[in-house]
Amino acid sequence: MKRRRWLRWLVILVTLVMAISGVGLGFIWWWLPGSHVVDRDIELPTRFTAGLIYAEPVTIGGEKMSLLADTGGGTFVTRRCAARCGMRADLAFGGRSQLPAFRLEAWIPEPTGGEKWIPLTDGEGDGMLGQRWFAGGVWTFDYSAAKLILRQRQFVPTDAMARHAVALGFRREFGVRTSNHPRFLVVIAGEPVESLLDTGATVWPSPEALHAMGDQAPGEQATSFVSADLFSQWRTAHPEWRVINEGCERSREALIEVPEVQVAGLRAGPVWFTRRGTANYAWMSSFMDRPIAASIGGNILMHFRVTVDYTTAVAYWEDGE
Repeated sequence: MKRRRWLRWLVILVTLVMAISGVGLGFIWWWLPGSHVVDRDIELPTRFTAGLIYAEPVTIGGEKMSLLADTGGGTFVTRRCAARCGMRADLAFGGRSQLPAFRLEAWIPEPTGGEKWIPLTDGEGDGMLGQRWFAGGVWTFDYSAAKLILRQRQFVPTDAMARHAVALGFRREFGVRTSNHPRFLVVIAGEPVESLLDTGATVWPSPEALHAMGDQAPGEQATSFVSADLFSQWRTAHPEWRVINEGCERSREALIEVPEVQVAGLRAGPVWFTRRGTANYAWMSSFMDRPIAASIGGNILMHFRVTVDYTTAVAYWEDGE
């Protein structure tokens, strides 16, 4: 009798362990990004302005959303936009919501995995499509043609593209990718710089900065970022490089003009970098597979056509002319 009772408890224990493991594995499967599978290349509804990219889908009800496409950021929708577009917070998912249904001619994919439940936040604008939205897809950022293209799943680069391929690094834990912030190498002043591909890097130039940049229109525009430590190294080693103190009206950070940036054997420049604090880069590096010192944004990317294959961790660079 005692032996039977012991076996009964053993069976119960094993069953509980298997059930908990199944739930855990199910949660991991649900949480990790999936794949964007399309049978043809799809040009998404977008607006390119001052080097920044906004995805602008239109809901079935005719409401347009304007979401910053930011490979280095998070995904969220503001509550004001959610209310306008009929997105309802689901308490079962922490007050998050799914994207609404879109018209076929003005469609964007929803994030894959658990990220399809998008946080609703306060703030200005409509929101952002971040690194988890891009995960699992192949994307072409064509700045000269003002196109953002989701490529078909069986994407094969041309020989010309393959000649300027760059490996991307992503953070992994126990062999599983846990972050989709793309890291890659650029060369500045003959030195390699570990960088984040950051299509959403933004600056608000001061009047002095606008004048130095060629009297561009005021307001937000694309930039690239550099850590405070590397900024100081550049300023010491290259006193001839132009610097604008408090060049950003919002952050009051300085801007520095770099003569040339090299990536994948191609070149662009001169370009401006906005200084970011050491703590900020320590925090950003925590999402990467190794520490970074810069973020390459739209003011550099606009000189190229870049295809980023998240599935194989490779980016293909082409001259944008």
